[in-house]
Amino acid sequence: MKNLIFKKVSATFFALVLLFSAGCSDFLDINEDPNAATEVEGDLLFPTALGYIASNRAIEIGPSNTLWAQIWSSNGSTGVFTDSETYAVSSFMTGNTWSFYYVDVLKNLELVRQQAESADPVRNNVAAQAKILQSYVFYELTVLFGAVPYTEAVDSEISQPNFDDQETILRGLVTDLTEAVDQIEIGSELAGVTDGDLIYKGDMAKWEKFGNSLKLRILMLIRNKDNSVDSEIADLLENEPLIRTNADNAEIPFFNETNNANNLWKLNNQFAGFVNAGNGNGYLFAGDPLVSLMKDLGNNGDPRLGTYFEYAVDFDDGTQQTSEYFGQEAGVFDYNDGETSMLSQNIIRQDWPSRIVTASEVWFYEAEYYANQGDLDEAEVSYEEGIRLSMDYFDDKPGSIPDSERDDYINALDDLSTLGQTQALEDIHEQQYIDVFEKAPENWTQWRRVKVPDLPVPQNALLGNIIRRFPYPPDELSANPNAPSRPSNDTPMWFEN
Repeated sequence: MKNLIFKKVSATFFALVLLFSAGCSDFLDINEDPNAATEVEGDLLFPTALGYIASNRAIEIGPSNTLWAQIWSSNGSTGVFTDSETYAVSSFMTGNTWSFYYVDVLKNLELVRQQAESADPVRNNVAAQAKILQSYVFYELTVLFGAVPYTEAVDSEISQPNFDDQETILRGLVTDLTEAVDQIEIGSELAGVTDGDLIYKGDMAKWEKFGNSLKLRILMLIRNKDNSVDSEIADLLENEPLIRTNADNAEIPFFNETNNANNLWKLNNQFAGFVNAGNGNGYLFAGDPLVSLMKDLGNNGDPRLGTYFEYAVDFDDGTQQTSEYFGQEAGVFDYNDGETSMLSQNIIRQDWPSRIVTASEVWFYEAEYYANQGDLDEAEVSYEEGIRLSMDYFDDKPGSIPDSERDDYINALDDLSTLGQTQALEDIHEQQYIDVFEKAPENWTQWRRVKVPDLPVPQNALLGNIIRRFPYPPDELSANPNAPSRPSNDTPMWFEN
């Protein structure tokens, strides 16, 4: 009876997804925009754009990307996420992502930018905010799809834009972000978007840090193929303001109210109801590579295990079955086995934000940069700070980690300065993998960039290798003759090596 109920829930969920997606399918031509605004202030358009970004990351790309990084597993998940885990990529997911980002986000942000720059006097702060957010969306699109429309994407005069290759896009975004940050006027009487800025409430000093930190991320991707950008990375790290504290993190909030709650929480609340799930959730479980790595580090394992996951439970009566955390191998669907830890409600909660760029990420990039330069003493300093901030993020939140546990863990890790360069870099990459726990698409991108840890191809996967990219939406391929031929989903991205 239980399995039948779960199947009905799953069928209902997919029916709703189909209904929702059907409304978006007509807008996949990125230059057909019947719903975009034509004359609206930035404070009105910004929350809409941010809402689309946050919701898409939470429910469209978040679960699939995190499953592909094998940080989470579906463990059967009553059929909701098993297809994604074995690389059966939904055209509704890719189509919604394409439509939301090109039609509902990029074109409206372009309108904000154009209005700000044509105002008298020019509203440079508003234009800079729009450019930085556009750069983030283009970054997401290229790390998801590869070659995408970029240089012609928001030109209203071009109905069938050309696709730019990934290298062109990434290098172009570095230039775009440099221009956007240079446009910021901190202390100007002409404010940026304030009330509609759900990230920083118009604090332009923080937007400057956001722009520079996003630029650092993109340069680290480029560096994978071309280390001549080291001088640009060094300049950012040494001379420019970056997101260095959790108070400056770039994240879009969700709220403790049903209508504005995190979409992944909504899915569980509506269809799983958190029933017989201990303190976990109904659909998402721990991935074995992450759990195995975290259990092996430190003297007693990584303290974030208890923040990220719950102990396994018996689904028949909801009782705790073990005092240990267990992950599930990708593609193995032993739902109700009582031996796989679930994703915790510390994470699946109403107000869990959409974290775009965090301080811990910046410190880990700095550690990686210094390790690549052979300066392992400086790498150790940045490495420790990255771990500290990754754990301290949960201060005053569900799943908070005591300072004593954090410090004991850091002290038990190898000192990078005592290691060889190769091992030091591997230790840094392991901590990056732990840190990007739910930050899609960054968690999947981080693995594709450095290939740490080693991941197996999921059992019963539709590909012979780890999935590397989204397929283009079928509607876009049929509507735009300039679209490239579809590469295999396991074709590596340009930035990989």
